[in-house]
Amino acid sequence: MNYFFDQHFHVMNIEHPNLLSFFASLDTGIPDLITSGAFSPNYIFTTKNRKGSMMLDRITNTLTTFDQPIGLTLAMMEDDLMGKFTSHEEKSPKPDQPFIRDGKMHMRGRSYDKLAMSPLLMDFSSTDISKESLYYPPKKAKKILKYAEDSLAGFDWYRKNRPDGLFEFYPFIGITPPAHSIKFIEELIDTYVTKDHKRKNQFKRGKQKFYGIKFYPPLGYNPWPSDQKELDKVTLIYEFCTKYDIPIMTHCDDQGFRGVSPKDAWKFTSPATYKPVLEKYPTLRIDFAHYGWQYNPLHKNPISIISAAANKVPDSPWFYELVELMHLYPNIYADFSFSGTNSDFYIQLNNFIKTLDSDKAETVLERSLFGSDFNVHLLKVESYNSYYRMFEQSPFTDEEIHQFVQTNPMRYMGIVE
Repeated sequence: MNYFFDQHFHVMNIEHPNLLSFFASLDTGIPDLITSGAFSPNYIFTTKNRKGSMMLDRITNTLTTFDQPIGLTLAMMEDDLMGKFTSHEEKSPKPDQPFIRDGKMHMRGRSYDKLAMSPLLMDFSSTDISKESLYYPPKKAKKILKYAEDSLAGFDWYRKNRPDGLFEFYPFIGITPPAHSIKFIEELIDTYVTKDHKRKNQFKRGKQKFYGIKFYPPLGYNPWPSDQKELDKVTLIYEFCTKYDIPIMTHCDDQGFRGVSPKDAWKFTSPATYKPVLEKYPTLRIDFAHYGWQYNPLHKNPISIISAAANKVPDSPWFYELVELMHLYPNIYADFSFSGTNSDFYIQLNNFIKTLDSDKAETVLERSLFGSDFNVHLLKVESYNSYYRMFEQSPFTDEEIHQFVQTNPMRYMGIVE
């Protein structure tokens, strides 16, 4: 069986995010929001989508995916790759043929029997967001449980209604350790995470259908906390993942949904924060999502920005911290999700790889994964399909593209044919 992986995307409905937690994180006011970089150029508000009604269309298009059950969204994504929707953007990449045709997925002259889809569940469970000034006190919620059950129901709906569909699911369960007791974390892992990565588990009964664990530092996850109680929680997860070779994916750009202040979010998200983790657990499989991209100019040295622009290579310090970890540890990966909404990202990454000696270049090529970041990426691109078109038109060779969508994710996931 020949597989094409989307290693990073999200499907959810309006029940699953924790808007209370998000607004509580903005307690320091609008200056904090501005300083965070949410309005940085090239993040959400680009030169293109600021014009006219473009941003409103982007937001409406994104919210449409929140207004239906997960199974319907999965079917919609497949229909999009089958060419069933019409682009309304003049400059949108025009397909010669749909990606899914004749019962297979096609990319750069290769065909694939199935799309291995890795939906990532974010654990929006709330920590302490109580405030004396609130008239109606919010209640703590373990939102990951409902999200997990709705996701499993969505996968089942897809299989029942698309018996010939190309999607197979390899989801990751989200965990925000500060929001839970260590007992709850143990039960969550035991209930949902498979210890066996053979493909036959795709259709096994029960709930153990999650192949990995998703961390989202801006929600409050500190990779190596000083508090012993919190450290015990994360080491429990690391030891489980080491024992059973379970992959981890962690958010790694300086934007996104937050449940803590920007300062804490940046501290927890930085690849360098994982150094003590990897010193203790050097074989952990970790995918640093978004390739460590940073949009906030406060994170960047002005001289480095000028040099990077001149050489058309990445200017994000986290990008280089991440690449350093790739060279130090055997199972460190990075994915293209969301970053690929800007075609310059692929150009800069390709240029950077060409500056490396052959061994280091090969390491980076072998640790890079394709991911879309649907539905979040709809704030910057028109559709799931158009994100694939941008990837298809990247400067990488056909063989490198194949590495990113099959060879590398198979190795990262530890999936055995």
